[in-house]
Amino acid sequence: MTENSLSYLTRRDYALLAAFCFALFSFCALFAKTLTGHESVVAQNSREMLAGGDWIVPRVGGEPWLERPPASAWFICAVYAVAGTSTSDAVARLAAVLIAVPLVLLVARTGALFYGRNAGLAAGGIFATMHEFYGYASNPEADIFLCLIVTATVAAFAQLEFGPRASRVNESGSFFGSRPLLVLAFFALLGATNLAKGVIFGTVMAGLPIAGYLLWNRSWGQLKRYVWLWGWLAAAGVALAWPIAVISRHPEIIDLWRDHYLNRLNKGYLQEPWWYYAVNVPFVLLPWTLPALVGLWQTRRAAFAGPGPERFLWCWAILPPLVFSASDGKHHHYLLQCMAPWAILSVGGAVAMWSFARDRMPGWVRNPWAWAGLVGCVAVWAAMKYRGAVGAPEWLLVSLAVSLPLLTFAFVRFANHTSQRAALVGVLLVFAVAYSEWTYLRAATRDAYAPDTAMLHRTPEFVPSDAPIYVQYDWLRPLETFWVLYHTPQPGTLVRDPWDLKEKSGGRASAFILARRQDAEQFAVIGSVEPLLESEKTRLEPHAGYRRTLYRVTFHATAPPAPPEVLAESRRTLW
Repeated sequence: MTENSLSYLTRRDYALLAAFCFALFSFCALFAKTLTGHESVVAQNSREMLAGGDWIVPRVGGEPWLERPPASAWFICAVYAVAGTSTSDAVARLAAVLIAVPLVLLVARTGALFYGRNAGLAAGGIFATMHEFYGYASNPEADIFLCLIVTATVAAFAQLEFGPRASRVNESGSFFGSRPLLVLAFFALLGATNLAKGVIFGTVMAGLPIAGYLLWNRSWGQLKRYVWLWGWLAAAGVALAWPIAVISRHPEIIDLWRDHYLNRLNKGYLQEPWWYYAVNVPFVLLPWTLPALVGLWQTRRAAFAGPGPERFLWCWAILPPLVFSASDGKHHHYLLQCMAPWAILSVGGAVAMWSFARDRMPGWVRNPWAWAGLVGCVAVWAAMKYRGAVGAPEWLLVSLAVSLPLLTFAFVRFANHTSQRAALVGVLLVFAVAYSEWTYLRAATRDAYAPDTAMLHRTPEFVPSDAPIYVQYDWLRPLETFWVLYHTPQPGTLVRDPWDLKEKSGGRASAFILARRQDAEQFAVIGSVEPLLESEKTRLEPHAGYRRTLYRVTFHATAPPAPPEVLAESRRTLW
């Protein structure tokens, strides 16, 4: 690893790194494609929380949605309040950016604690430009909020074990004794990991590397700091406050938690193979995969030699994906919680690769003109060959054919710079430009929600301002329900089935509802159905029956009762 006389970052360092990250992530927040159904979940929960004032129970379309604790929604509500709007994709994304920037600074601080100021700055820049993190840095899902809490918890532990408090001078080791405030903060953060994504998950993610490191060291003197009554009471108090509050209002949530998390362990949820994370860890680290693996290899002897930063980084990087490989429920975004140590390991790997390239590779291999020419020829050939097949506009193909060789030239030129610092800064800027261009091009050419968005924005032309708008729960793709609710100009009310629509209409003669084209037949049981507006194409539609449609349902004077089997299916608890 690179060394530096300073083991901390200066205010100027933090400011420069934060400015770089804010510019990088904000571009995506402003120009990325429409939020997906998955990305709209917390955004919609937050919108309803701000409007309704219930800060304990998140809602969707007026109904409780308890699959996620509310910490991330609280933060997004604050951003909505400051921005003065809760209906903008860009504002929702900005909330994620405001979480991602301090996350990068935490990683940089921890890297500097281990290996010095230069390594810390490099680790922060590398972490910010790992593609998985970049994707979630402007994505208002619970994962990025949990990542901040988990990383802060592990960073606090690292500060305790490798900072000035590591000596434990004048510190009580008693179970009832006092501890430094940072120890109390560590326990409070450990409890807070239970408040962002789901009960237990975040706590295990943070606890695995910490427990693994302490047990690997087999030192009671090191362990007894954390055998502390008041710390564990603080952690339990923070962790259990929301679950207890929710249980008091919705005791049935216990069944959900039992089934939901047991199903993820061994009931076939997602059904990914046991080796899933072995393949996806290298993928989520791109474009820093090779430096990260080289850095891991470089630190192997130090990790096994005894306690130290290398052993801790190994526990942090390897234990979470290794342990979670035993679960049926696996997903690449779960790895977001353990990418930080790989960024720190990448610093040493990148330096080793830079030195190897300069000292051992012939000059013609490092020639930026040769690489730019090669990539340019391939880009032009691909653009000419596939311009009709991919359906992309001409300007996109021309843009890629021009920008790819330019970026390749800049990357190779910077990577071969004589200064390590200049090489890293240059490569980070190249990645930033490439990410920004890719974000813009995807939004301009691959936004599958564009026809649906255009259709929803026209609903005020057909729905009077004083009339409620209802949204049929999407039993085909449940998370798309959040997308419709979030992107409909008027606040929507969720309905489960035609009889639920009639009940919630409050005696009105008719009601306006957003559903799919194929839902018209079931609404015809309770009234005459008039399609008012339909999307030109709905995302992921296998046929036209999936098309988003705005209906006006004029109720019959009488309607047959709902079949019990329909009610049993449609009225079940959504969460």
